[in-house]
Amino acid sequence: MKHMIEGVLKIPANNSEINLYCFLGEALFKTQMVEQALSHSITLKMNPAETKERADDFLKQNQRYTLGQAIKIAIKKNLYNSSIQNELNAFLQQRNWLIHKVICGNEEDLNAGNIKEDLFQKIKSISDKAESIQRMIEYDLIDFCSSKRKDMSKIVAILELQEQGIRIKSSI
Repeated sequence: MKHMIEGVLKIPANNSEINLYCFLGEALFKTQMVEQALSHSITLKMNPAETKERADDFLKQNQRYTLGQAIKIAIKKNLYNSSIQNELNAFLQQRNWLIHKVICGNEEDLNAGNIKEDLFQKIKSISDKAESIQRMIEYDLIDFCSSKRKDMSKIVAILELQEQGIRIKSSI
């Protein structure tokens, strides 16, 4: 069924296109979760002795940074080990492809509503990598906080439950 929107004929998305939109949405959401984890981690690592209020102010500033800007800060301040830093740098390239180049080379297929499986798999791999990096950042931050003599046992328990697929409403 075709629809008219302000004089322009709109063809409804087919199942393949709907799946693409879902895959893209998941990848974007998980990428933003990495950005949030990175912002929180940078805030705590750069302000370990600050009050919660001052750290929250710093966080508000850092949440405006793009993934690339946050990674540059992390490199400059040497906030992560080389393994995490390498993962972040590689992920930035994948994220940039997702945001800026996903259409390039796929125009004809996308216009025809015929999306190839390898495109779905590439997008899904970005989602999976984002989730993995988010966990790396979270566990790195737990280690950092533990080194500052903070009890992180409740946080670790929550992460372990989430890794088992259990949704947790945290009140920490």
